[in-house]
Amino acid sequence: MTVRRIALALLLSIGTIARVEAQQMPNATSAPVPGSEITVTLVTFGLGQEVFERFGHNALMFQDARTQESIAYHWGLFSFNEPGFLVRFLTGETKYWMGGVDASALIDSERRAGRPITLQRLNLTPAQALALRDYVRWNALDENKYYRYDYYRDNCSTRLRDALDRVIGGAIKRKTAPVVTNLSYRRETVRLLDGMKPVQLGTEIALGRPADAPLTQWESFFIPMRLRDAIRDVKIVGANGQLVPLVAQEGTVPLPPTPPAVQELTSAPELKWRYAALGLALAALVVFLRIMMVSLRGAAWGLALFGSVWSLLGGLIGVILLLAWFATKHVFWAYNENVLLLSPLALLLIVLIPASLLRGKAERATRMIAALVAGLGVIALVLALVPGGEENGALVALVVPVHLALAWALALPRGNARA
Repeated sequence: MTVRRIALALLLSIGTIARVEAQQMPNATSAPVPGSEITVTLVTFGLGQEVFERFGHNALMFQDARTQESIAYHWGLFSFNEPGFLVRFLTGETKYWMGGVDASALIDSERRAGRPITLQRLNLTPAQALALRDYVRWNALDENKYYRYDYYRDNCSTRLRDALDRVIGGAIKRKTAPVVTNLSYRRETVRLLDGMKPVQLGTEIALGRPADAPLTQWESFFIPMRLRDAIRDVKIVGANGQLVPLVAQEGTVPLPPTPPAVQELTSAPELKWRYAALGLALAALVVFLRIMMVSLRGAAWGLALFGSVWSLLGGLIGVILLLAWFATKHVFWAYNENVLLLSPLALLLIVLIPASLLRGKAERATRMIAALVAGLGVIALVLALVPGGEENGALVALVVPVHLALAWALALPRGNARA
């Protein structure tokens, strides 16, 4: 209970000045201005330990000086236990909803999880604060709360951004929409997933060309931390008609020593050299096994096993990429040139490579398919070098060396190789 009281005191402290001002009446007969009792605070949660927490989160906290209520509304509610959740996730029909929760409980929970928390009290007029609270209350009704979640264009942060911008007359959008950044959906995703190598690689594979378009600053607010940082420079028209900063007061919530907070990178990591080193190592393994086939009986089996597994993984992923492109609503999985790198044609090599290396059968067909798969990879390499193309150079550096090594190994005559 002590920790919860501390968290409650921290979140209430940032609204103290506004509450005191709201409670000060000019005289006994004057009526309070509607909305003057409401303090609105943008609460931003940094990176968490789970995959779905690595993009941050945010909420609008409403503190009522009259009722002493403190409610946080956010648009990030979902349940893994919902019927058909996995199918909807894969097809792009993921259903999320918004709602209000006890602010102290939410902040205390995220604090104990080690997520950095920033509180920004907003400089809204009483009318704006009241309008915003009325809107989120309406949005939280059962008939209004559900929406089709899009990880980039319609998520918890963009919904909050739009709600806030609406009540301040579009001040955020006017300032940030014309500003083109050097960010992209892919770069931001890779940046925030750093440290989760399998997930990071999977994202590199899944994202297509649409994920590489430069973002405006307004579009970058799908990341809550980008929105938090940007509104520090936004000014709005205050109650007296003068421009005032949107953020009136800012503070952070102290974190416990454990668990350690996940560090947020300031820019996307360079994966190209990391993936190239792995790709060259795997290609060297293929070359080594092919050379050793002349004198070592197990080398042919090793190369056949590696080639089959590599082809199985690449071919299956290629099929999945095509299905994601043409059979789902995931816009950013479409127009994916990684289909050239991970071609479904490779599935034919699962059987052909062992037949060729171990039995000397279907050698011509094996060479043709392996050469075709490698050729498609080279096309992907050329496209990756074209300015403005898909930013899949890291994946190209991983896959193409292995494709070329396999094509070379399978093109050589078996000779006196020992199988």
